[in-house]
Amino acid sequence: MKYLLLNFKGIPTYGWVEYSDKNGLELSEQISFNNYQQISHLAKNEICIVIDNHAADEPTLSISLENILKAKYSITTQKVTNALKKIDASGKVVKHLDRESYQRLSTPLKATTDSISEYFAENSSWDFEKYLKLNNHSYEDYQTIDAVLILDSK
Repeated sequence: MKYLLLNFKGIPTYGWVEYSDKNGLELSEQISFNNYQQISHLAKNEICIVIDNHAADEPTLSISLENILKAKYSITTQKVTNALKKIDASGKVVKHLDRESYQRLSTPLKATTDSISEYFAENSSWDFEKYLKLNNHSYEDYQTIDAVLILDSK
């Protein structure tokens, strides 16, 4: 299946992405756009794949894309790398949390074209947190993607 790929890392671009066991991950050339209305006619597929600054860098990004395209899951996570602290209403730190016990939501994510269109009807630019708040009911299932070392035999 071919998906519309919306990339909001840097200059917004769109293209197509698909995965098959035979050919692996295939990405088309990415084309830049200025606003969602310019490409809304392309969003006729049921599912889009969204990437933004919350996504991992390569090669983990390609691994994440491949995994999310062949899985039922809709969103990926990454390990929390910053310190986590619980604060009270006054802003005082009351507890240091173990970051190993937490994951943070990230892209790539699978998104329906309706949810993307609804988001951009109210927002002019992409914001991952705003999108999730609007669509958090859609992301009950997630897949944790850990960075892995890929070895090719010659």
